[in-house]
Formats: sequence, structure tokens, C-alpha cells
Amino acid sequence: MIAGLVLLLQVSAAPSPPRWAVLGDIKLGGSIDDILAKGGECRPGDAAGPMGGAGVNTVMFVQMSFGYALPHYHQPRDSAAIRRALGVGTICWAPLDSTSHAMVTAVNRKVVAIVVYFVKDSLPFPADTVRRQAYAAWGRPTHHSPNLDTWSSPRYRSYFLKPDVPRRVYGPAAWFAGPRLIMLDIAACTAFDARAHRAGVDGEAGPC
Repeated sequence: MIAGLVLLLQVSAAPSPPRWAVLGDIKLGGSIDDILAKGGECRPGDAAGPMGGAGVNTVMFVQMSFGYALPHYHQPRDSAAIRRALGVGTICWAPLDSTSHAMVTAVNRKVVAIVVYFVKDSLPFPADTVRRQAYAAWGRPTHHSPNLDTWSSPRYRSYFLKPDVPRRVYGPAAWFAGPRLIMLDIAACTAFDARAHRAGVDGEAGPC
């Protein structure tokens, strides 16, 4: 009886993740089983080449998912080291609905980074629409700028990114030119940067 009460108190006292760590039915810290249940595809993190229809390789994904939190930019010449650093994990690609797809990085099957793309009829989804959706789900950002909103806590950080694209783009390029939401686990980002430097990336590792 007492042991059960202690366990209940421990569970109830466990801190809930902030709202910007969750989008719909995917979340940071969740299992990749949630991605697979949505019809997702997963492969080893160090697998080179395209993922899904967006044609994103692992190095590009690192810059898009961890890029705003990494202590420095990883250069294309670091690609082999980056793939080695991602080798401990899994990269997944899954449709969320008719206008959004997610790319996910997981370590030990636990989701540590999510990038959500919004494209409709081969065109980027309107940025103002995506921003309103983010505000509705996560509230007002802790930091705001015209092209980058940030929601932040000690453990989790999420972004709304509006790329500065001077003209309309179509087809596969629309995935990269359109607005996206980026969600990441800060500790996992820092651990990735340390692995990347041990694998051969130039310079010194630092905290995200």
C-alpha cells in the first residue's frame, strides 16, 4: 500500500514537458512507434542519401533540426563525421496530415528532434497560417522576430522558421523554402555535437 502511494506521488510529481515539446500526437521524448503508427519510414541515422519525397540527407537534416541550437555551423566537409555521430540513432519520415510531414531523429528509439514541413499542391504553405497554428498550440513565443520565433525552456527548445525566399518555388524545393517548425531536446543536441567532434568535426564541442 505504502509502496503504491510512493509510486503514485513520484508519477504525479514528474514534470510535464512544456507545450512546445508536443505537436498533435508527436512529442519530444516519445517513442518512434508513434511515428511508425502514422505510416512513417525509419532508417539508421548514419544512412546516407535521400529520405522520403523531400530528398533530405542526414547532414542537411542536422543543420535544419539542430542548426539554430548548435554552438557552430557544421561544414559540408564534416559529412562523414556527422554520419558517424548520427549512427547511434534513427531518422524517420512520416506524413502528419495532407499539408505537413515530419522528419524525426531518435536515440534509443526516443524522439530527440523533429522538423515539420508544410507544403500543399507543391507550394510552401502560407507562413502566417503556420505561425498561427504554432501560437494556437504553444502560446506566444518566449522570443520573437519576423522570421524566427523561439519557445524555450532548460530542456526543450522549439522554433517557427520562415525562410527568407525572394520568389515562389515549386516541387521538391518547396520543402526547404517553406515555413517549418523545429523541435529539439537540448541535452540530445549537446550530446550530438560532442559525438560529432569525437568523430572528426573540426573545432571544439560546446553546449547547445
